[in-house]
Parts: sequence; C-alpha cells; structure tokens
Amino acid sequence: MSDPGTATPTKGRLASAFAPLFVGLLLGFIGGYFAGGAGQPAGGGALSASVAAAGGAADALRAEIARDPENPRLWTALGNAYYDAEDWDQAVDAYEKALRKAPKDAALLSDLAAAYRNRGEFRRAIATFERARAADPARWQALLNLVLIHAFDEKDSAAAQRALDELKRKYPDIPNIDRIQEQISRLRAG
Repeated sequence: MSDPGTATPTKGRLASAFAPLFVGLLLGFIGGYFAGGAGQPAGGGALSASVAAAGGAADALRAEIARDPENPRLWTALGNAYYDAEDWDQAVDAYEKALRKAPKDAALLSDLAAAYRNRGEFRRAIATFERARAADPARWQALLNLVLIHAFDEKDSAAAQRALDELKRKYPDIPNIDRIQEQISRLRAG
C-alpha cells in the first residue's frame, strides 16, 4: 500500500522506475498463471515450508486481531497470509472483513479480486477489479488483471482487447504489453 503523504512522480518517471519490477511481475504472473493450471485452485497436497510459515503468520495475526478486531490492516495481512498459503476461502473471508472497515481501499479490492479469481469466481473477480479501478482510476494493475481474466479465464477476446486498448492508451510506457497483445490476437484468430 502506498503512503498517501508521498509525492507522486511524473508519469514518465513512474513508468521508468517501475519498468523492471513490472516486467518481472508480468512475466512471473503469466508464467505462473499457465503453470498453475490457468489459475484454477490446485486442491490438496503436502504443505511446503513456505505454506507452513504462512500458517504460522496467520496464527500470529489472528492473535493480533483478537486484540484489535476493527483494524483493516490486520485483516488484510491475514488475508495475505492465507493467500500465500493458497487458502482462497480463508483469504476471501479475511479480505471481505477488511473491506467492511475500508470499503474504498483499491489495493485491498485488488487482493480480494485476485482471491476470487483463484477460487474460480471470474465474474466476481471482474466486478471487484472494476470496483478497485473506481476507487483508484490510476490503478493500472487492476486494468491489467481485467485483461488477463477476460482473455485467459473467460475466453472473451473482445472484452480483453477493449481492456488492453484502454491499458495501452492510458499507460503507453508499460513494457512487454506487446506480448499480451500477441496472446489476445491469437485468441481472437482461434
């Protein structure tokens, strides 16, 4: 989450400052998206060390929440711990509780939308990413996620193309956007 008191850099400086991060996140997201069965929840399996650590974090956060149940940051952190453990139901529950306390938090709305998506609730994810965009129209990540859900989950290449066109128009400096365009063009052709 960004500090509201921080000055916002210009669009060009912002794009160049975040370009390496964005490229890594974008390629990681797309690679993980396909490697993970196109975003469908994977089901059971043995807990890894990182998942077990997330469970320990969840226990500590639940103890904090017991002392301060109205704190949306604690609920969000709990949702993040469950998200990291790929426990989509618990993540959604925690994010929804945080959202009751901070209903216009665009980052929180985006986290909730991603959890809905991973739970296979694509329509809810789309609606929640749209809410994130309404709460913060400069939140390009929500628009990017809409492109990906429309294209790869909903198989709606027309909606994906509309969202991608908006993304390219508003944020022309986003690197590797042409790779997504190629994927959507293939979907449209096929």
